[in-house]
Amino acid sequence: MTAGDPRHLWALVLASLALVLAAPGALAAAPSATGETTSAAPDAVDAQGPLDLTEVSVGQRDVRMTLRVVSTGAWDSRELTSTAGRELCVTLVHGEGGASRSRICVTRRDRRTALDLTRLAPDGTALAPRVLAADVSRPKPTVLEVTFLPAAAGLAVGPFQWYADSAWTDPAVCPATCRDRAPDSGAVDAGVVLLAVAPCFGAAARDSANPCSNPSLRNSVDPPPARAKVITDPLCDNVLHAGFITACSFGAMPEDAERTFALIGDSHAANLKSSLGVLINAKRWRGISILRSGCPLTRARPILAAPRASRQCRTWNGEVFAWLRKHPEVDTVFLSAHAGARVRRSGNRSPKASTQAGYRKAIGELLGMRRRVVVVRDAPPSTNDQLRCVSRAIAARRRAQTACTRPRSASVRSDPLVAAARAVRSSNVKVIDLTRLFCDSRRCFAVIGGALVRHDESHLTQAFAVTLGPFILRALDG
Repeated sequence: MTAGDPRHLWALVLASLALVLAAPGALAAAPSATGETTSAAPDAVDAQGPLDLTEVSVGQRDVRMTLRVVSTGAWDSRELTSTAGRELCVTLVHGEGGASRSRICVTRRDRRTALDLTRLAPDGTALAPRVLAADVSRPKPTVLEVTFLPAAAGLAVGPFQWYADSAWTDPAVCPATCRDRAPDSGAVDAGVVLLAVAPCFGAAARDSANPCSNPSLRNSVDPPPARAKVITDPLCDNVLHAGFITACSFGAMPEDAERTFALIGDSHAANLKSSLGVLINAKRWRGISILRSGCPLTRARPILAAPRASRQCRTWNGEVFAWLRKHPEVDTVFLSAHAGARVRRSGNRSPKASTQAGYRKAIGELLGMRRRVVVVRDAPPSTNDQLRCVSRAIAARRRAQTACTRPRSASVRSDPLVAAARAVRSSNVKVIDLTRLFCDSRRCFAVIGGALVRHDESHLTQAFAVTLGPFILRALDG
């Protein structure tokens, strides 16, 4: 098996779970019904002050790590940053012999609760802190919930350990500083895998090379259509705004990254950001997403819904190429685009030929910058009727995976970006076609392996998009 083989993926998942469950000192660890892994440290009330820790858990959901901290009392990040002797941190122990360590601590940034990551030298000396890109929420004044990418915290696929500690100094309650630790001694065993989802969830259910079936997913739909959301551009450790460009950096930090890639294009390219999280976990890559709704990367003249949007898209394209020339660290560019994107006709060319010519020129320009180009074919679209069918099937307790399909002939269309990439005929251009994961020879599916494929007619849910990651990894390594 290769690293990109989904069989290797599930071997890693199961090995990680076995490690967590069997390792000495693991206080609690179990996979959830959705394939998430969690290690937890319940802690007795044994300290004064609001930061007495009663439960701390660290887990993985799809490509993301999750952290949850519960305390006895309410607290606010402003209270942690405004008074000396107050902190709430989780220490990660990983690497050769557990010598490499880092510390995640709560701070406040831009008037919101945020996290800093501080590397620790082998002797325990703290190095300079940096921003940990994370989604942070406070569902209750006593609860902290955090999501982040493992590579952003310096974690590679494999085992690690963690423990949490807190300090609270208060003249009235804790004049000598109240401290707590979870667990009280030692550390909790945990692990990172490429993708933490239930076996056969999503695209893996359609892998003909490695047939996969999970009866528990037979009637599942995750997420339900009413709860499906647009994939955003999250977990940025740095955001650069320049003209019409917004460049979001994510994944491994520059000093840790094996290489840096850029994901560029319209909202259909944005669908792939979750998928590429698998590559980040597997290869410790750093990503930069440069996305603009409705705007593909092309050297033609795009036509959007409004003239102003069309002009801005053309400007954005020029700015993207200028940005790439200033960033030689980006050695691979991932491209995808709405297969129906329109451009102005060029000379006597047909609309189709004009579209392909614009893409071909853009790819040639990227190759001239010595970039490797990876083109991912656009996903087959759906219809609102298909999504309504899923909702009706859920209500009627019917199996949406087979009841709600669309003829392949009505869904799969030619992709001019793919045609242009193939026409370039360069060993530095890779085309990845994942259509087989959406459709069989006759039908395209709205629900696959228990995952809702799209949240609207043409955009993927994060739940399904992330399961494409192992197949992109396999194609790159193949």
